[in-house]
Amino acid sequence: MAISTQLSADFAQQVTDRERSSRNDPDKRILTGLISLYRPRFGGFVVLLAYIVVMFLIYAGWQQRPEWPMTAESGPGYALGIIGGSLMLLLMLYPLSKHLRVLRKLVPTRFWFRIHMLFGVLGPLCILFHSGFQLGSLNSNVALFCMLTVASSGLVGRYFYTKIHHGLYGRKASLQELQRHSRLIGDALVEKLKTTPWVLGRVQRFEERVAKQSVSLIGSLWTLLSLGIRTWLLYLLFRLASDTKKYSISDEYTLNRRYKAHLNRHIGAHLSSIRKVAEFHFYERFFAIWHVLHYPLFLMMLVSGVVHVIAVHMY
Repeated sequence: MAISTQLSADFAQQVTDRERSSRNDPDKRILTGLISLYRPRFGGFVVLLAYIVVMFLIYAGWQQRPEWPMTAESGPGYALGIIGGSLMLLLMLYPLSKHLRVLRKLVPTRFWFRIHMLFGVLGPLCILFHSGFQLGSLNSNVALFCMLTVASSGLVGRYFYTKIHHGLYGRKASLQELQRHSRLIGDALVEKLKTTPWVLGRVQRFEERVAKQSVSLIGSLWTLLSLGIRTWLLYLLFRLASDTKKYSISDEYTLNRRYKAHLNRHIGAHLSSIRKVAEFHFYERFFAIWHVLHYPLFLMMLVSGVVHVIAVHMY
């Protein structure tokens, strides 16, 4: 028992020494940054939960439309229309911030992007409740359907955006950069998993299988969907296996929980980097097409909204 305790203490000291040396080793600092950049994040499930809440509110409003308590002409219903319309107008701040230095001096462009994303969801939600989930006059219907089209387009664009940038608020990536990062993460992981043939073999087979798949512009969407599912399932399998006796990865992997968590993040980062390389061309092309279509739709929504407001108050 004493020998085992001493081995654990020695290994803990080795891990501490590794961490201290990484502060003075640029390569290790770079690797730590890459692992942090690419590791799977469960924050995406929070975004998914927020979308589910919004969908529930829309569904609840739709179910109540025959007995809708508010009117668009007065009271809370009218106020929701004003709030929703104002939020949709404020969406212009993000594209304007790219051209107006005064806006960038006030706050960084990424702040305006966050506002753009938030108001792009809250604005349409307010307008839907303002309309009572029912159709009205011709000009209001045109404004409503333009808004719904732009809001749906924005959600699709958000998804494409995250696939070709380093996160929602990061800079745009390039295929060469992603490939270089994947190699750096993978080479370092091979060194750590030399004593773990089970894990190393699964990771390498996953990489080979992904490399053989063709994800082109006209490729199957199922390929992309299955790739995402397989990446997460494999990552979760490694996390679960690391805590079981049957799949004990190595002596040092089971001795120190902190090192175990770091290795799990490293494996997850490598799996994510492989996936990102495979998907990049597909999403880059689709994002370019989406950007060309989204801007005129956005302008059409603004024009139809202004016409609707003027028509309502004049007639």
